[in-house]
Formats: sequence, C-alpha cells, structure tokens
Amino acid sequence: MDAPTTYNAHPETLEYIGQGLADPDPLEEGNWLVPALAFADSPPASSPGFAIVRNRQTDTWELVQDNRGTVYSTATGDAQEYLLLGPLPDTLTREPFPGPLHTWNGSAWVADVDAQRDKAVALALALRDSKLAEAAIRIVPLEDAADVGEASEQELAALLAWKRYRIELNRVNQQADYPLAIRWPVSPDQAIASTTNPPQ
Repeated sequence: MDAPTTYNAHPETLEYIGQGLADPDPLEEGNWLVPALAFADSPPASSPGFAIVRNRQTDTWELVQDNRGTVYSTATGDAQEYLLLGPLPDTLTREPFPGPLHTWNGSAWVADVDAQRDKAVALALALRDSKLAEAAIRIVPLEDAADVGEASEQELAALLAWKRYRIELNRVNQQADYPLAIRWPVSPDQAIASTTNPPQ
C-alpha cells in the first residue's frame, strides 16, 4: 500500500508549504503516522493575493489575505516591508505613494489641492522676488542719473520701462489663474533682445 499524501504547514506561519508522505507505523503494519504540522486533508486552490493557511481552531485550511512585501504608511507615504499574513491595518496600504502633496482618503491617494496651491504660491513668490530684485538693481543707477539731472533720454526711457516692469511683477498675483499659471511680464532686457535678435 502506498503511503498516503500529507499536506504540510510552515511551523511559524502555518502557511501551506507543499506535500509529503505519511510515515509507516513501526508498531502496526498498515497504519500510517502523519507528522507534526502535516495534515491529511488537501488545501483549497490558491488565489492571487491570498495564502493558504491552516486554521488551528477549525483544523482546516483557509485562504488568508497575503499582503507581505512593500507597503506604505497612509500617514507619511513611507515604504516599509510587511511580514505578516492577514488584512493590513488601516495605517498601511499596498497602493504606492504617488509623492509629496498627496494624502490618503481612506481608500486611495488623492492630490492635496491646498498643499499644491501653497507650494505653487511659494514658488511664484520666490521667482517674483528674484525678478523684483533684478529690477531694483537696474533701476537704482538710472534713478541716480535722473535725480541729479544727468539722465539721457535713453536712460529716462529705460528707467520708465523698468519701473513699469516692476509694477507688473508686483501684480502677477492678481491674475485669474495665479499661482498655477502665470503670465510673467517681459523685462526691458528681454524686450530689447527679442527686437535685436528676432526668432529665425
């Protein structure tokens, strides 16, 4: 008589790990001994995302969620390795973190609109201030020449152009699509460059 097939469980997780054979009983011919953590009943068919596990209480095989691997904190988006069988706690998800400016809404990552706007505002203000600083540097010597009555017509025109440019810079936050889409004013230097070097 062939030895009966047994179905073996992992000693720690009780996860199904494969088939084996019962051992012959040395004291009783024809009797078979099932080793520890081996069982005579066959497990159910496997299913993606589940592990086959022996339930100690019911003494049966069952399918248990298998979320082992890389998971993500729903609070921070940080990745970590998860080693347990069963459902994930609410603080973790298998959905990859899309990146900064996203939050977990309980079932999916969603864009944090307020955070995205705040970042866009910060970037816009930094660029505006940089452009204002450049304009101020260009304006100062032109104003000096005007204050002492020694400015040429070209310098007076340049002074007016830079001041108008600075005013337009200071008003970019009044645009309808600010801060997500900004139409930056053209500086006097850019205007001259485009005139002297037109697109080919």
